[in-house]
Amino acid sequence: RLPPFDLAELSAIRDVFNHLAESLDTALAERSELTRKLIALQDEERRHLARELHDEFGQSLAAIRALASSARQTAVQDCPSLLGECDGIARTATGMMETLRGALFRLRPPDVEELGLVASLEGLVAGWNGRSRGQTRFSIRFDGAFATLPATISASLYRIVQEALTNAAKHAGATRVSLELAMRADEIALAIDDDGRSNDPVVKSGMGLLGMRERVAALRGQLSFEAAPNGGSALRVVIPLAGLDRQPLERAA
Repeated sequence: RLPPFDLAELSAIRDVFNHLAESLDTALAERSELTRKLIALQDEERRHLARELHDEFGQSLAAIRALASSARQTAVQDCPSLLGECDGIARTATGMMETLRGALFRLRPPDVEELGLVASLEGLVAGWNGRSRGQTRFSIRFDGAFATLPATISASLYRIVQEALTNAAKHAGATRVSLELAMRADEIALAIDDDGRSNDPVVKSGMGLLGMRERVAALRGQLSFEAAPNGGSALRVVIPLAGLDRQPLERAA
């Protein structure tokens, strides 16, 4: 805002400028509120989809595996030549259940508000290390205390990291992904570096990056994604803490 002036002409300019600044601030606040509501709606849709997948596909796959086991027991006595097919059906059902379990975890991750941001992110990184079987190595480092972080910021940070890891491992083909989350006096800084293909159009313009931008914008933060000097890509997120702790907390998955 501009300060008061003695000259009437400058005072008129000041009034117009301050009015525009207030209008812009109001528009930004309304956009942030709309983005938060859209994100909450997306999270609710994810929870609904996760329940549907678990109840319908999960039970069906378990039934297929049980039937394959029953058919195998019958084949042992009556038709040993069918043992290979029975085992193949069981393996396929087991593989589909593992894939479904991973999808459910991405759709409905652990409750960050109950576990805390640090424990949730450590579990997320450990899960990726287990699923990658050494093809991609994930590491994470924390600097500062995050126990008192508002639930809105914690849930958004978790989703941002989740999307970034998916992009790096599945789309960019990275073999090394490092994360650093730092708590500063007036902001939170997230840095994610990988050695994958930074020029991949899927990584640059995919829905994952768009979702990250939406969540960062809802928190009035800044996001940058660019090629690293030594190859790979670098994601930087800065979220200001001023005023965010006074926002209504939304419980997000």
